[in-house]
Amino acid sequence: MKDFEKTERSYGDAIAGSYNRDYHGYPLMQAHDEDFASFVAQYYHPGDRVLDLGCGSASLWHLWKENLEDPGSLIGVDLSERMIDECKRLFPQGVFRVGSVFEIPVETGGIDLIIASSVLHHIPDEHLADALKEMDRVLDEHGTIVGREPVSKGRLGDSPGWFSGALMSFRHMVCRLTHTREYPEPEIGDHHHAYNPKKFINMLKGSFSPKGISFRHPVSSYVLRCNHSLVTKIVNFLDNSIGHRGGHEFYYIASKNYCDATDVAYCIEQELKNNRELCSKKEFLALMQKAAEIIEKEIGKKGDSEGI
Repeated sequence: MKDFEKTERSYGDAIAGSYNRDYHGYPLMQAHDEDFASFVAQYYHPGDRVLDLGCGSASLWHLWKENLEDPGSLIGVDLSERMIDECKRLFPQGVFRVGSVFEIPVETGGIDLIIASSVLHHIPDEHLADALKEMDRVLDEHGTIVGREPVSKGRLGDSPGWFSGALMSFRHMVCRLTHTREYPEPEIGDHHHAYNPKKFINMLKGSFSPKGISFRHPVSSYVLRCNHSLVTKIVNFLDNSIGHRGGHEFYYIASKNYCDATDVAYCIEQELKNNRELCSKKEFLALMQKAAEIIEKEIGKKGDSEGI
């Protein structure tokens, strides 16, 4: 086990008993979780074998049960033994395993959908490629990753000048009204860091085909532990009013092998260009290209998103 994993395991063990309450138990947190679960459900197909990687104390399992109909399997994996103990206590019928993202306890090709909810930012950048390689191993050839991560750059509050001042003043007013106190988070270091989204997507491209990225929660993230119903409505309205631009979190979707009609057309073009003896097959290749375009139209009719 790597040194940073030992730190993560120790921290996870220490907070396992209170994790769901402190990080998923407040109304805004629950709303964010529900939003992410709805996002995941867009890329789930009945019968998919699902891996909840870094499942914590089964924090989102009630949502998986509601949103993922009839999975072929549903497995939760976490580095912390005490987190897994909590999982088994809360969901006695669930399948949970202690495991590292570098040695996922799942057979090769045994997963169709990996859910990675705020997992990869716990991994130093120099080790991310190895983690993605292991995720690639457990995914089926047409497997998909759906995840979310915190943002380090470009957040609404990072705007210079009076704009960020207004946002921070608003946050302080909420604290005056509700006496909300934010918990100190673990110190951000080599093993725990938020992401520059563009940099993250470029790193992801080393192993997978990113299909899109979407930002979330630019205002509500500042008052996550607020219980006041009116404040909850107001900050959700503010999030939506700006189209979630400058969000504190981003969702992403990536596939192991993702192709569209353009890929088929490019391969045909290259084959015709480099193989002059292929004249007798030109008609077939033209039909193949047309078939790819028809299939892509059918994918569009189903509403299978090409991006986010």
